[in-house]
Parts: sequence; C-alpha cells; structure tokens
Amino acid sequence: MDYKEIYKNELSGAYLFYGIEKLLIDNACDYIVKKYINNGMEIFNLTNFEGKDLDAKDIMSACETLPVMNEKRVIFVKDVAAFSENVSDEFYDFLDNLADYVIIIFLDTNDNLNKVKKFYKYFSKRKRNVEFTQLKGRDIYKFVEGYIARKNKKIYNVDLSYLISKSSYGSRNVDISLYDLKNEIDKIIALTKTDTITREIIDSSLTENTDTNIFMFLDAMCERDTEKALIEFRNLHSLNEPIQKILFMLTRQVRLLIIYKTLSFARYRESDIMSEMGVKKYEYSKIQRFSRNFKLEFLYDFYKMILEFDEKIKTSSGEDLILFEMLIVKFTS
Repeated sequence: MDYKEIYKNELSGAYLFYGIEKLLIDNACDYIVKKYINNGMEIFNLTNFEGKDLDAKDIMSACETLPVMNEKRVIFVKDVAAFSENVSDEFYDFLDNLADYVIIIFLDTNDNLNKVKKFYKYFSKRKRNVEFTQLKGRDIYKFVEGYIARKNKKIYNVDLSYLISKSSYGSRNVDISLYDLKNEIDKIIALTKTDTITREIIDSSLTENTDTNIFMFLDAMCERDTEKALIEFRNLHSLNEPIQKILFMLTRQVRLLIIYKTLSFARYRESDIMSEMGVKKYEYSKIQRFSRNFKLEFLYDFYKMILEFDEKIKTSSGEDLILFEMLIVKFTS
C-alpha cells in the first residue's frame, strides 16, 4: 500500500507502518490523529502502547473500548518487532474482525521487523503494509518546495535542484534522512533575510558533504585507481577531514573484503555473508564486485600495514599525509 493512500482514503482497521523515513511516518501519524480525533478528546480516544513486554490482551481491550464523542478510536503500537514474536492466531482473528470505529497502527520505525514471518505477511496479504521509503524524483522536490513555502520563503527551481543535490539526499552512499534534510533547510531559512533562498545562502550553509567524498575515495581505492584515489584523498584533506576517520573507513573496507572473500570461498550463503558483514544489499554488491581486484593474502598483509600505519601516525608528527599517500599507492598498485 502506497503511503499516499493514507491521505486519500478513509481508514479503519489495522495497518503496519514501516520504513526508513521516520519523518514521513511521524507526519502520517500526526495526520491520522488530527483527522480522526476531535481536538481535546485525545485523552479518551488515543492510546499509545510500547511493543516490548506488551500483552495482546491489552490491545484487544483498548480496541473494544468505544470512542467518546468521536467516530473513531486511534491506537498506536510502537516497537512492534518485539511484540510480533509472540502473536497468537487468536489475535490475528481478532484483527480481522475489528469494529469500524477502530484504527490501530503497528509501527516499525527502526526497521527491525522480520519480513519473512507471519506478522508481516498478515498485513502484506491484506495490502495493509505501508512502507515509507526514501523519496525519489519529483516527490523529493515537492517535499522541499512545500516545506520552504510553509516557512514563507521562495526558491527558484534551479536553486531547488542545487540544494537537493548538494545535500546528498538520495545518494546510495550517504545515509541522509528527511529529518536530516529538514534540519539543513531550517539552517538555510534562518540565514535567509529576504523572501527568497539563493544559491549563495545555500553555499554558506551547506558545506560539501565529506561522507560523499569518503565513499568516492574508497571506490577509487577498491578500483585500484591510484591517481583518482590520491585526488579524492587530497579533496578530503582540503575539507579538513581527520586522517583517523579516513583510516577508520579504509580499515572497515578492507575488513569487509576479507570477510566476503573468506566466507564466499567457504561457500556460505549470500544472506549469511551479508549478515556477518553487517551491510545491506547495495554495499554488499559493491564489495562483491571489488573483491575480484584483490587476493586474500594481499588483504591480510595490507590490514597489518594499516595497523602499523596507525601506530606510526600516533608517534610521528608532520608525516601523516606522506605516509597515507604511500599507503594509497601500495593498495592501488
């Protein structure tokens, strides 16, 4: 079920809200409360449960309580992953027969719910699983433009595109949520003394995203492109990115390559390798592709070199950049 349908249709019964965009989930929940509960009647008609240690009987009792001076009663169950592990068939039958005055929303805002188990499948089968994914295409433009308008500011389309691009929202390599983007826009609005947001104001507020540069650096390293890796490393240095942070990310990348090559050689299943690596599909695919450029023995030797380098920069002064560039050349040659 597309989350936009929440704003178009009348709601009744049980729904599962999940996904990475907590801001969209929070907005939808606020909308439901404002639409279906009269102002001042929340104490009678709105119930919030925490999923951990929650008994299904408590939910059933709340659902059977009639609304007071309202047509609907709204119930939220947070942290549903904890609750979902011990749900009985009786509870599913109960959800199938909810009264029309009940709206119950199960919330998985941390993306912890196991989607191969019965709880998720129950909602999926009934098309009442509502996923709040990262906005794409025109939707992100409409979101930013609408938010700026609600703050009584204007922005030209070309600068709107520039703002979104520079924020790195939607980048596969960078974990930026709508909440992060909203916070950045708030900073820009605070700096805007006229009614129109300009590119100069955007530049003064949004510094170049160093996380994006780090991933470009790591990609160049794993592609064994010495020249590009050196350029990206110098870009990071010009942005005052700490050597220790760059080293930490490189160490992590080498460790992931070692885990992948070791477990794939031992014929582990892809899902088990991903779980052991602690990464999602996109990053797993990149590691899988990059692994072809390295032998396992080389990776082990280089990992030792990283540890030696880490010790050197703690005891030496003024040689950090030269030592790191030597490390880059060794890895990419």
